[in-house]
Amino acid sequence: MEFRIAQSDRTSAIRFLALGGSNTAATLVLFALLERVMAPWIAYSVVFALGLTYTTLLIGRFVFRSTNSSRRSALFIGWYLAVYAVGVSAVQALQALGVRSHNLLAVFTVLLTAPLNFFGGRRIFAERLPTSTKEIAP
Repeated sequence: MEFRIAQSDRTSAIRFLALGGSNTAATLVLFALLERVMAPWIAYSVVFALGLTYTTLLIGRFVFRSTNSSRRSALFIGWYLAVYAVGVSAVQALQALGVRSHNLLAVFTVLLTAPLNFFGGRRIFAERLPTSTKEIAP
């Protein structure tokens, strides 16, 4: 059996990594600056909300070449928050198993949550094809 990844999925994945990388870099810098002037949990909450807004505004158009409707954006935010909960649960489970390395926790969490966000985003922002010939314009 041969496994193939469609070219559009590859290019979407590259754009997803670029968007995610820019989001991570920007929020990391902003977090480092904000935590100097406010409680770290507040700084994290601010940068998380800004990062989620940035990602939500760009993922449909930039990554999946789709439209960003209010419905799709709301679905993506819900999905993103659910994936966040999965990541937190994974970190807690790994810590309960004795994993203490911050680097290992970070790498594992990204390896778990990034694909979930990509495939969830792809599902949410995928253009729907007409389901019948009546829906196809002449």
